[in-house]
Amino acid sequence: QRVDLPTYAFQRDRFWLETTGAVVSHNAAAGLGLGSADHPLLGAVVALADADGFLLTGRLSVRTHPWLADHAVAETTLLPGTAFVELTLRAGDAVGCDRLE
Repeated sequence: QRVDLPTYAFQRDRFWLETTGAVVSHNAAAGLGLGSADHPLLGAVVALADADGFLLTGRLSVRTHPWLADHAVAETTLLPGTAFVELTLRAGDAVGCDRLE
């Protein structure tokens, strides 16, 4: 069924959802059907359905981790190398690897 639409811009009302500025909790993963990673840098862990493995995911930003702002070079925020080591150790723990080389 065809419906004629008006040619004007309606009343210029916006219907976007307004954000509260609240930081999303790391425990929000359970509401999405994901397992909690129980780690400050990771949000969720998911077992792969077609393989023996895991997917670890999270969001790193200055908004969720304000201390990242202290690690800037030429006005660009960088993730410290120790955070990469920590993420690697957590991934190793998830798959039963007890050694990092």
